[in-house]
Amino acid sequence: MPAKESSPASAVHRLKQEIDRLTHQQTEARKTATFIGMTEEEAEHYDRRRQEIASLLQELAALEKAQ
Repeated sequence: MPAKESSPASAVHRLKQEIDRLTHQQTEARKTATFIGMTEEEAEHYDRRRQEIASLLQELAALEKAQ
């Protein structure tokens, strides 16, 4: 469970930063996979990040809707 934020705005900011960070990692992984390929372990990390991004986007949408 995420830590309580001091305000909804700070929670939104934190979520957006984390989504940006994970999305950047996904982009870099796709670039690397294009030229080198992706190991099974890298593919698992990629899929876990994808799932985490989806979860964070749902959390962000709920926060923004509540504001």
